[in-house]
Amino acid sequence: MRLAQFVPFVLSPLLFAAGCTYQGDIDKPYTQKATWFSYVGGDDIRARCAPGLTEYRLIYNAVYDEQIRSYEIKGKPGGPAEMVSRVQEGHGLDVTEISLSDPLGQFGWKKSVTTLSVSEMDELESLLKISGAGEPITKGARLRSDDFYWVSALCYDGAFVYNGWKKTPEGFEHLAFMPFLLKHDETGVEVNPFRDVGGKHIARLHQSKAEKRKHFDLEVSNNGLVTGF
Repeated sequence: MRLAQFVPFVLSPLLFAAGCTYQGDIDKPYTQKATWFSYVGGDDIRARCAPGLTEYRLIYNAVYDEQIRSYEIKGKPGGPAEMVSRVQEGHGLDVTEISLSDPLGQFGWKKSVTTLSVSEMDELESLLKISGAGEPITKGARLRSDDFYWVSALCYDGAFVYNGWKKTPEGFEHLAFMPFLLKHDETGVEVNPFRDVGGKHIARLHQSKAEKRKHFDLEVSNNGLVTGF
């Protein structure tokens, strides 16, 4: 089942509090720092979305300082696609992973690449529709970096749709695509399970300005993303 009911491509502006437009190389730590908001907002996918292209990006923020997962699927409508899975855990320096050939590697992502068949793409797109990802239904959702949420930036055959979802008391059972992505994730990194992090939000009130700047909020707007610290 294809996402044929995607809404028409909308050129709504994305307002960013900081950073630059993402143009590739999210694996590089300096790229992530400079363009993270644009990457999460799917700025680059929106710009190149055109007929004959399938490109999906789904990101799981499992408390930003603990784990973030990214899934990128690229192909053509009705065909197979390449799926790139990435996982990043924490932001500390792990001296056991320092490589002389790639000294910045320990700051980056664990990555795997696999091919999704036509039938697997049919399944994924059916799950995306069940989850409501085929239409912008989550306008106004505020997403906190120190909590759990999913976002999706989807281009199917010239139509672009953006969405974001906070966890519910049951977690993410309402997102039918989540088990599919985790099943095809070959990074070998276990998912950070959702939990109540209410204490983290309360702690912000007593943090210094420097500590508060480590956290940021995102807001889903009109088929796009508005960001702010």
